[in-house]
Amino acid sequence: MITKKEVHPTEYFKEWLKTILYMNVLLLVCDSFIQKTKYESYLRFFSGFLMMLCLMKPLIDLAGAGQYMDASYIINQLKNEWQVIEQSEDLRGMKKDIQEEYDDTIQKQVTELAASFFIEVTEVRVRWETDGSAIKELDVEGKETGEEGETPQIHDLREALMESYNLESSNIDITIRD
Repeated sequence: MITKKEVHPTEYFKEWLKTILYMNVLLLVCDSFIQKTKYESYLRFFSGFLMMLCLMKPLIDLAGAGQYMDASYIINQLKNEWQVIEQSEDLRGMKKDIQEEYDDTIQKQVTELAASFFIEVTEVRVRWETDGSAIKELDVEGKETGEEGETPQIHDLREALMESYNLESSNIDITIRD
């Protein structure tokens, strides 16, 4: 069972508003790049869907599905963005930057998830499929902050990562150092 850290409602509200603000800015920037192209209608549909998800985030978190939705959403979103990028010559140059953003987001998610198992993450490496459509392997290095040595928390973290990122156990390497 994954436990969540308690967050003060005001902090949660501030983070939620920041997310909505950042999403609006990001979508406006994307809109300015894609204006008057054949992809404009797709972007408008997609941005409306994203804003709806951002607005519904408190309800999703209240239902307890947030952490699993975040991970699977990121992977599905990456697949969709790769398809659009491959079709547009103007956007191909942005592929590396987008993948780095996904890597950073996944690193943050894995760090937060590991903290709930009393594991302090020092490094997360993401290896992607050759076409960039899905995560192939996930390497996590860290140290346990609990009192015991080898604990069931490592197994539980592996299970949570397998479920969140749709990976086989053999594709997740967790290294604990002292």
